[in-house]
Amino acid sequence: MSGLRRKMNESEEGVATTVGTIMALLIFLSILSLITQQYVPVWMEDNEAYHMDEVRGQFADMKGGIDSLVVSDMTGYPRYTSVNLGTEGIPLFAGSSPGRLTFSPRWNDTEPNAGTYIGFNDTEEDEWISFRSSGNISYQGINREFEDQTLIYEHGAIILEQSDGAIMRARPQIQIQEVDEEFEVSLTMIHLTGSSRDLGGTSRVGVTTELVSTFSNTYSEVENLTWSMTTAYPRVWERYFENETDAEASADGNIVTISLSGNITELDIRRVRVEVDIER
Repeated sequence: MSGLRRKMNESEEGVATTVGTIMALLIFLSILSLITQQYVPVWMEDNEAYHMDEVRGQFADMKGGIDSLVVSDMTGYPRYTSVNLGTEGIPLFAGSSPGRLTFSPRWNDTEPNAGTYIGFNDTEEDEWISFRSSGNISYQGINREFEDQTLIYEHGAIILEQSDGAIMRARPQIQIQEVDEEFEVSLTMIHLTGSSRDLGGTSRVGVTTELVSTFSNTYSEVENLTWSMTTAYPRVWERYFENETDAEASADGNIVTISLSGNITELDIRRVRVEVDIER
């Protein structure tokens, strides 16, 4: 009889140990589920939002560097900008979110001459004068939790795009002033040259920009100036010219046409060639 009681006691102790282990596992799994379903997405969204802010700052540094080289006319002086492609992940729970940096010396392969085109008739010399520039640098953030965003540097400006639209974050070097119903216009046409690159991943890459050449031309008494810009964001540029300048702008497909009706007393055009090199 005593042997039977001993066996029953040992059996109850084994059941209690098993039930305790199962309860501990259930508590652990509940906590783990709470972390993965509640905290990890919020944590990852914060990481991705911080990373996009970081990339915006890096694009601003790149644009500021190009602008400073142009203003100072410092040719042959390479300027390096580091761009972080990926978002930091969460150990054991979530990996890094990748990004993609692309440099296109042409707007696209089907329109090799697309970009910014300025053509006008110089009344003093009685000849048609035209200039053209092209090229852009873009970053696409491929996020898991935060909004997917794209940054693009084109025509001297920075544009931010996401699902609900696009806005201009940094303006180009364009000045249009009206004085007594006449205009004074200053345009900087930034032409990006170099080899096409398309780099993706989570590492850092370096963008080297170097001012190769600048040419400045000033014209007077130009009538009814019109020029066009090829862009993936025509509405953004249309709003910019309508809200920030005295010019009229209209978008048709990927082309924005800008026009000034009247006499341009002074037209200053600076053509800038910038060499771009992107390496890991």
